Parts: sequence; structure tokens; C-alpha cells
Amino acid sequence: MEESKAQPKRRTVGVIGAGISGLVTAKELKDVGVECEVFEMMPMLGGAFAHYGWKEGKLTSSSSFTWFSDFPMENRQEFLSWPRWLDYLQRYVDHNGIQDAFHFNCKVLSVEKSSAGGWDFTVHRKNWSNGAWQHPSQVDVTEEVFTKHFDVVVAGTGLHNLPNMPDFPGVDSFKKAGGEVIHSSDFQDASAFKSKRVLVVGAGESAADITWLTSQHASHVGVSMRSPPGTMFPHWIKGYSADVRDNRLIYSLPRATWPLVLFAHRNFYYNVAKDKAEAERADEFRLAADMNYGAQNCIFTINACKSFGIVKAVTRNGATMHTGIENIQGRTVYFTDGTKYEDCDSIIAATGFRAKIPAISDQNIANFFTDPRSLWKNMVCPEVDDFFAIGFCRPHQINLITCCEMQARAAAQIIAGNKALPPKEQMYDEIEAWKAHMGATFSRGYRALVDFIPFIDGIAEYIGCAPNLAYYMVTDPLMWVHMTFAPIQPSQYRLSGPGASYAQARATIMKSPYYKDVGNRLFRDAMVVLIALWAAIMGLLGFQKWNLVGKMRQPFQIAACALVAASLYALAVAA
Repeated sequence: MEESKAQPKRRTVGVIGAGISGLVTAKELKDVGVECEVFEMMPMLGGAFAHYGWKEGKLTSSSSFTWFSDFPMENRQEFLSWPRWLDYLQRYVDHNGIQDAFHFNCKVLSVEKSSAGGWDFTVHRKNWSNGAWQHPSQVDVTEEVFTKHFDVVVAGTGLHNLPNMPDFPGVDSFKKAGGEVIHSSDFQDASAFKSKRVLVVGAGESAADITWLTSQHASHVGVSMRSPPGTMFPHWIKGYSADVRDNRLIYSLPRATWPLVLFAHRNFYYNVAKDKAEAERADEFRLAADMNYGAQNCIFTINACKSFGIVKAVTRNGATMHTGIENIQGRTVYFTDGTKYEDCDSIIAATGFRAKIPAISDQNIANFFTDPRSLWKNMVCPEVDDFFAIGFCRPHQINLITCCEMQARAAAQIIAGNKALPPKEQMYDEIEAWKAHMGATFSRGYRALVDFIPFIDGIAEYIGCAPNLAYYMVTDPLMWVHMTFAPIQPSQYRLSGPGASYAQARATIMKSPYYKDVGNRLFRDAMVVLIALWAAIMGLLGFQKWNLVGKMRQPFQIAACALVAASLYALAVAA
């Protein structure tokens, strides 16, 4: 099969959105010498973190690994508030000298394919601020509508640009009776619900956080869930961020080991509940353990819900859990299990967002991007090779920022002409293989969900920056230990290949935090190593479903071969 030729170096790129995806795209394009302009509707950078949300909001993943791969954080054990996260993004922009690429208060009204090639942007500049508390109080801008032509489009609008507001049966009767209905994107201050009876709809991280916050002010809070939350994790366990335990080896285990992982996760929470250090939260851990186990939720079956908000609200403040909404009659909400929630004052729909790029004028092109899983690497439609969607993915664990960065690095290499897209047939084959993997492993969850390790390692293989773990196991075993057993560091993907900075990357990896419960850590890691060795042997014997995933497969297959050879030699000597 003939491979597509690398595109000649393109001169101009139009980027929509100045959130995480837009920022890192601008930086990566600058690194490969490609000009770009970034159009942001709101008056400041930051995406959803700058334009929506509540004042108490924090990132759901910690600074253990939530940073760009070449701009690490020094303190690796905190959950940044949204203002501090916005400050980090601004420092990233300043550090990389990309300030001049951004046009704020500029809404891209349409993006149309030009008959002469490339794309025509129609942009409306004015004060589009939604009044978010993060925005400047005064925005001075001269209104105008203008057009710009670009060779390539990058949509960095991500998954949080179109709120998904369900049309609850009977909601009009609720409003006529004086009830209030808002989407979570409009939620800013929990104290506004003081002394009210509030129903939160949803089971994701926003729903969990809002349930907890409102339960501290409302007279009562109920939470309606069509299905249980994803795998629930707290922010902190015994003084350390919960995700400090998220190492590469665990996430490289065969997905078929999920029953064992499910059982181990429940027992871990039960044991934490018995620990004196967590005595005040014992009920939270037990409830989360039972809910995770009852729904068969673990890291290999469904996405995470990195918040104990719901279980905290239930165990501490008497919140109640309900099934999905059947219908609403006046101020009474009826659920699918026949129960009801009476005298409801407010409904907060934490029901997520829809994946859509509103600016695309051609509906045929727009349809390609409604299902991120139908895109190559959740990024490129095989039929439209000059339009890139960055950030149209949600990792089941770890963090989104690394996914966005890896996509941006790949897109920059393609746009600059340093890499060629695979032939269409190959892209379609890879798309179908990815759909099959996700369907078999994560049959629940939405279409943007990605399995972090194979997703990131797959893009890294394409770029040429995947870490050679077998090589480092032999040549730099100390760094290999950090890469294997410490939290997954984005800087692993800066050791080699385009954009590499080996010395900085290694130094960053060696600063990886560990939790200091040495006995627990060594026992846990030893058990995971044994499972990984067994999986490697099974994989070598041809049982593919038991293979390790990602770049960890090769070093453990080497270790497994050495172990088998040593065992056979010992048997031969003994005989």
C-alpha cells in the first residue's frame, strides 16, 4: 500500500479556541516554524476553566502529572484551584512567547472550505463575555466582522462548548410552579441555594462537586442518576493525592484482569476505612467501595469520577440518591423506580456537553466530527486532511492535558510536513481497531472516552517520541523504576524524538512523587509485577487478550523470557 506523501510546509493555520488545546497547538506549531492565529470568543485564555464553573472549583487530577510535558510543576502534590490553573496556563504562554498569536473577543461564525484551497474564517469581534466571575469587569473592544483565509484549521474547542440540557418530561410545569432549572455550566455559587431543596441531575465529576457544595447550604439535596458514577476516587488518601498511585505498570495490565482489579480496589477502600488516619471519612470509603463494586466499576471498565462529592454529601449531610427522572409534575419529580422528590425548588442539570464544532458551515463536514471515535486518533477525518480536532477525547483515567498535548504535537508534525498521514485505508483500519478495543473494554461511557495508555502510546509511536522502556530498563534502571512505579509523567514523551529535551525530561521524571507508605507500596508493586510477568508469559504463548498494553509490554516480555529461561536452566541443573 502506498503511503501518503508528507504535505509541503504550510504557512498559515487558523485555530479556534484558547483553552488547553488551543494553547498547546499554538506552542507546538511555533516549535516547528508554522504560523498560526488563535481566535477566542471570550476575553481571556483558559477555555472552560475561564468561562464556566464555581469559585471553589479545583482540577480533578493533581499536580503529580497534570502539566505540559516540557513545562513541569515544582509542587507535585496539590489540586490547583481554577485561578491557579489559569495562572499556570498564562505562564506557559509567556514562557513560550506565543502571546501575539491570540485574538480575544473573537467568535468564529463560520469556517468554509475555499474553492481555491484552504479555509475561509468569518469572525465577529465584540464583547462576548458571559459575565463569568473569572472575566475582567471591563472589556473594551471595537465591534467588527472580518474574514481571514488559512491553509489549515485546528478546532481546539474541545468537548465543553455546547451544554447538553435534557428536555425533562413535565419541566414546563415545574417552571410554572416557580421551580428553577439551570445547567451546571451556569452554576457559580452554592450559597445561592441556601435553604432550598435541590435536585442535582448527573453522576459525573461536576455533579459530584455540585452535590457536595450545595449540600452545605441547601435544606436538602437529592442527586438523580440514570446509572451509578464512574469509578469513584477521592482527591486525598492518607495525606497523599489519590492519583499518586496511578503508575504506568498498573495501567498497562491486561484489561481482562478487571475482576481482580475490581476486587482489589474494594478491599483497598475497606482497609483505608479501618485506618485511624481516615477515621472521619470511613463511611465515605465504605460507601464508595460498595457503589464501585456493585456497579462493576474499576479502572478497566469505565471512566473515573475523581470526586467523593456524592458520597460525602450522603454520609455527612444527608443527601439522597435517586434513579433517573421519569417525569415532573409541578414541584414533584418522579423517578424511574417509582419514588419521588417533593417540594423541589431547583434542578441543576450536570448533564455534560455535546461534541460539536459550531463554526463548520458544511454539514457534511460537520457530521464527521460528531463522533470523536470515528476520527483517526480522535483527531483527523480521513476525508478531510487539513482539519484537525484537538481535545476531542476524555481519558478514562490520568489527565486530559497530556492527551491534548500529544494530539497537538502530532498535528504540528503533519502540518509542518515532517510527518505524513497514513493512507486513508490504513486510517480507517486503525479507527475500526480502536472502536473494537474501546467497545470491548469500555462498553459504557460516551464516545469521546479513550483508554489512556494505548491512546497516548499510539500517538507517541506515530510521532516517534514513545519511550523505549526496554532500553531504559537496561541502561538506566533507576529512571526506569520511576517511569514504571511512580505517577505517569508526561515528560516520558520528551526523552527522544521531535521536541526532545532528554536532560530536562530525565530530571523531571526523577522528581516523581511517591507516597511514603513503604510497606503498602512495596507489597502492591510486587503483586502488580507478578501479574505483569504472568501476563507477559501468556502473551508470548499467544493469548493476546492477556497481553500487557502500551510500551510496557516489551520489557516485561524480555523479563518473562529471562525468568522462564532461568527456571528451565535451574530444572535442568537439578535433574
